[in-house]
Amino acid sequence: MRIRSLYKSLLFIFSICFLSFSQAFSIQNQGIEEGRSAAMANTSVTLADIWSVYHNQAGLGYLENISVGIFHQSGYIKEQNLQGMAFALPTKTGTIGASYSYYGYSQYNEMQAGLSFGRSFSKYFSVGLQLNYLHTQIAGNYGSANAVNFEVGILSQPIDNLFIGAHVYNPSRSKMGEEEIPTIFNLGVSYLFSEKVLFAVGTEKDINQEARFKAGFDYKLIEYVSLQAGISTNPAKYSFGAGFHYQKINAHVGFVKHQTLGFTPSFTLSYGF
Repeated sequence: MRIRSLYKSLLFIFSICFLSFSQAFSIQNQGIEEGRSAAMANTSVTLADIWSVYHNQAGLGYLENISVGIFHQSGYIKEQNLQGMAFALPTKTGTIGASYSYYGYSQYNEMQAGLSFGRSFSKYFSVGLQLNYLHTQIAGNYGSANAVNFEVGILSQPIDNLFIGAHVYNPSRSKMGEEEIPTIFNLGVSYLFSEKVLFAVGTEKDINQEARFKAGFDYKLIEYVSLQAGISTNPAKYSFGAGFHYQKINAHVGFVKHQTLGFTPSFTLSYGF
């Protein structure tokens, strides 16, 4: 009995410490940084691919093929790992997207499932919207909580090769029980200098935190290989990665270096039918 009581006490202490530490690394606070996005310092608000379901749903409006993808994003400890999947189905009226992500481990975890829609009105402008269901579970008698929120984004190409994107996560300021879910604004600009070089800059603002500034680039080294790198502030992070492309298969690996906590890797695999 004493061993069981001690075990429960240690489990409680660990859960509280993990819960406090994980506030900066949860799905809502950390955001989804799959391979390419992680390598480019999350300057993803102007990108249009399957991962627009996480970064800016307006990008879905430009997809032409049915696409599926999976990702894994490592945390600073294995209990902070984040993984998920995405699906996009282009239709005559726009692209329908679905996403699922899971963060944590058996004693503490978060889940987010999203249903999205993106539509382009021309090559110069598109809009996107996503509805999310969120669930948080703490083991033992600590219970669980659920919430629903939404996110919205726009993507514009005012002139050839210049892209401007804006996205808001949780503009309704929904809560998870008594806890606030962050409301996060993203604004970015990217320019395609050639078929090989894309440069992007952006800013991200949680209404309760200081703004972050980000810059990243994507360089097509050869037909099957691309390279990415980026930098962001608050806190200072450096990132780099590589993409591997063969026919309709795209794989990316990205590494983010926190100034004090070290490296975290992300991996992405997607396929367009």
